[in-house]
This record gives sequence, structure tokens and C-alpha cells, in this order.
Amino acid sequence: MSPLIDRIGMESAFHADELVTVKDPALAAIAHEPTRDFLREVGLPDQVGWFEADQRLLDGDLRIGGTAWQAVAERYPDCPLDMSAWLTLGGIALDDVIVDTITGAVYCIPEDGPVHLLNSSIDALAYFLHALEEQRPWYDAEASTDEGVDPDGAERRLLRRMRQADPIAMERPESMWFSVLGHVRDLLRN
Repeated sequence: MSPLIDRIGMESAFHADELVTVKDPALAAIAHEPTRDFLREVGLPDQVGWFEADQRLLDGDLRIGGTAWQAVAERYPDCPLDMSAWLTLGGIALDDVIVDTITGAVYCIPEDGPVHLLNSSIDALAYFLHALEEQRPWYDAEASTDEGVDPDGAERRLLRRMRQADPIAMERPESMWFSVLGHVRDLLRN
């Protein structure tokens, strides 16, 4: 199945130098082929704001599982997920964004609250980040165009696109994505 977004699509919203890709030798430990291909060919944005890439991802020093993940698993004893194949991709606000290198599912480890599915795949995560950037002129006064801002409209459009692209990601009302959408709606009110 083709990814939801490709390199050209990502470059329509982000500068090429903001997209973090990883070279083949570092990707060898990722069993999930679509995740491996996406990280090699498309990449994730590293931007202050919505998503900041993990320093190890930036350095190509991918660390999957190990004692660090054992410690995380101990913090969440009720979490039924196997964290031994997890790789930190980065973070959105204070929440960590990770990918299961076997299944390709993307999870959120929030600062407070339970671990939850964030996106069904890394390309869905990238698609959501692309959509947020594409809608920026309607919720961020500094990026506004002559058409003006419309944060409520931006929130509605984003929610519709997110539900269409990755419905499972939007099933959980406590998902970090709903916090992001609330921030989009309220950014200009604060």
C-alpha cells in the first residue's frame, strides 16, 4: 500500500532541510519495511512547534528497546504493549512519539496519562503533521495570508482530514491529537 504522503507532499509544507531521513545502515534494526522505507525516503519534520525529532534520530543513532525501554515499561505496568521494539521518533509538546519497529504503529507516551495509539503508521503521523502545517495560515496570525485567520475552520478541516486519513487515530478522546486541535482553535484567543 502506498503511503498517505510522499517526499514531494512533505516538501510542499516543509523545507527539504527540515525533513529528517535516516541512512540505510542505521535502519537495519527496523523490521517493519514501510517504516524503514519512510524514514529513508520521505522523513519527518524537525521543527520547533508541532514535532521535534529526537536527537538520536537526527544523529542516525537509532536505539530500539533496551534498558531505557524496560524502565518505561516499568512506569506503565498496566500497559499491555511490548515496548522492547520501540524507537523514539521525537515529541509533540511534552509527549513522546514512538514507533513500534515491528508493527509500524505509532504511540504517544504523554507527560501525564496512559500510553495510547497515536497513529496507525509513520506516514499517517507525517500526514497529520503536514496537514497542521498546511492549515497554519488559518490559525497562526504570524503565518496568516490576506484571507485572514479562521482557527475554528482550521480545526474543523483538520479533524475531518485526520478522521478520513487515519480513523483509528481519532477514536480516543484523550488522544494527544485532540489537545493539538484544541490548541489550533485557541491559539489566537490566548
